[in-house]
Amino acid sequence: MTTIDVAAVRADRGAACRNTAQSGSIQPVSIQPGSAQPASTHTGMARSSQQPTEPTQPAAPLQQEVVLGGRYRLGGRLGGGSEAYVNEALDLRTGKLVAVKIFRATQDGTTDPAKNTPFGREVDIHGRLRHRNIVAVLGSGTMTEEDPRRSRNYLVMDLMDGNDLRSVLHEGPVSPEQTVAWMSGIAKALTHLHRRGIVHNDIKPGNILVDFHADPEGPGIAKLTDFGIAIDGRHSAPKSSSGTPHYLSPEEVCGGTSTSASDIYSLGLVALECLTGTKAFPGPPLESMVARTLGEPRIPGTVRRRWSMVLHAMTDPDPAGRPSASQAVGMLRRLVW
Repeated sequence: MTTIDVAAVRADRGAACRNTAQSGSIQPVSIQPGSAQPASTHTGMARSSQQPTEPTQPAAPLQQEVVLGGRYRLGGRLGGGSEAYVNEALDLRTGKLVAVKIFRATQDGTTDPAKNTPFGREVDIHGRLRHRNIVAVLGSGTMTEEDPRRSRNYLVMDLMDGNDLRSVLHEGPVSPEQTVAWMSGIAKALTHLHRRGIVHNDIKPGNILVDFHADPEGPGIAKLTDFGIAIDGRHSAPKSSSGTPHYLSPEEVCGGTSTSASDIYSLGLVALECLTGTKAFPGPPLESMVARTLGEPRIPGTVRRRWSMVLHAMTDPDPAGRPSASQAVGMLRRLVW
């Protein structure tokens, strides 16, 4: 039986509750008690009417008229997260607006992009990617101050006229047509990554930006961003984080290695959230992760059977049963009617 045949059987009988946890065999990824902060939070590279997310920790204030690298004049704050915050900036050479992602200094004050840090991964992995559905990196550098421990690295990226998918879904579910367009776009980006041995490792609505300006007559172009915990041949999985709890695959929850199949599982959860407007595994992070080991995501009867088959395939508990990214593109495209 093919991947979609197996998914069709599961779609017909519904998502069966299956306990994949053997006594003593599950070693969930660790989360600090009482903390709901994901490992890598969205920092935004798009302008919108949404209020910017405040950083979880205060950053040292920047002086007025800051120009980075003699080229990028910082403007207003666009968003923030645990690892970095993003400002709009004017490129004085081209006259175009860009997004500058400014990383918080590491404990040892290192600014070496070769280090196994979020900045290092962004420069080494994200910086060399060129794809329609991946936010483009334009440059990078270091903000130096008198105290080297306060030096901060920055990444310069395209500024898009749109919004992140998390904010879009805050207003409710989106149409099947929009879901197909956006999810197939991200699946194309994952195809590009996986063929190069890269695992994004943090697929979630906050890391998907929708550029409406680039597609004024259509649903917009979805673009993947935030490679701060991505994995490739040079960068292994971070010791302190393994993606965002609500979108982890079952194997990651059980302490396994994140693979390309894990990205597909997470994308399946995002697609389901697009159609329903709610997380597949809601609740506190620990509860959400435990639920992943006890059963498959529940797909409501309001979701069409053809969609249900694709979602079941992408969220198969067995990584080997999931489609590849390129197969997911084809499956999603066939949903257009």
